[in-house]
Amino acid sequence: MYLKTATILALLPVLYFLLVFIADSLLTAVVATFALSQAFVLVGLNIMHDGNHGSYSGSRKINRIMGFALDLIGGSSLVWRHKHNILHHTYTNIHEVDEDLHTSGFLRLSPNQSRRPWHRFQNLYAFLLYGFLTVSWVTITDFRRFFSGRIFSYKLPTSPANWALLVLSKGIYFGYMIVLPLFFHPLPYVIIAFLGIHFIQGVTLSLVFQLAHAMEKNDFPIPDAELNTVGKEWAVHEVETTVNFALSNRFATWYLGGLNFQIEHHLFPKVCHVHYPAISNIVKETCAEFAVTYVEYPSISSALASHYRHLRHLGKREVRRGDGELPMRNTVS
Repeated sequence: MYLKTATILALLPVLYFLLVFIADSLLTAVVATFALSQAFVLVGLNIMHDGNHGSYSGSRKINRIMGFALDLIGGSSLVWRHKHNILHHTYTNIHEVDEDLHTSGFLRLSPNQSRRPWHRFQNLYAFLLYGFLTVSWVTITDFRRFFSGRIFSYKLPTSPANWALLVLSKGIYFGYMIVLPLFFHPLPYVIIAFLGIHFIQGVTLSLVFQLAHAMEKNDFPIPDAELNTVGKEWAVHEVETTVNFALSNRFATWYLGGLNFQIEHHLFPKVCHVHYPAISNIVKETCAEFAVTYVEYPSISSALASHYRHLRHLGKREVRRGDGELPMRNTVS
């Protein structure tokens, strides 16, 4: 894990230097833009993700330092820990609680969301829309959540110290992504490169998220209206709302920070991702023993095809599925 981290962190300044100070043609600028976007993706999927889950190291201090990698690439580790660790990992695929399903109505990812006329074409425009994920985080969403102090009905802690960190980290990020490049390149070039990096980054990260939960064979439970619970205990709920893909692809496992082993990650979020391949054999055998559905797709392409069919199916029809004892609480199970 440390070697992987060193490799990724060594790439970042090299690729940044190439884009800002070396690139002198359209071709080199395009290549550097794509490469830098993927370096940011590697930081997100491998370093900050494990750090903020507390799975990077046995040291809480090291985990927090690695979690701050998200702040340095434009996001907010505070917001992410609450929306991801608590809301997504506890209430996976539950509409109006799992924030990862929320797209302001632009997409219908769950059969329990209302169908709108434009969803008829969502399988055609979704992949384009995914490109706006990270740019919306760094420019709008983080600030909106801080000002409101909420994610849905969940209360977000926004102390003066947290505000100071947000302002400082955003200032550093926009300083090296916008201000410094302006000393060497015209404003339109800087904006195009900035948006290009985020578009590629957004598509990449969105697909990693969607191929785990917005799929044909995922469960989308509906909580019981009176008890405010769903009908299966937490571990079974996590397995049946999550899928794996490309488990035999060693490069994908390295590149994606083990998030193609998404079932294992949801069951053991505090275990470092380098252990997921070994854990998966135990999880699969246990699921078979207790008749729990364990879904995996053999390749990235087959998973992409399933996600595409899922989008098309939900866009065409008003379908609802799932049934509602998972208590709705502000803690990680």
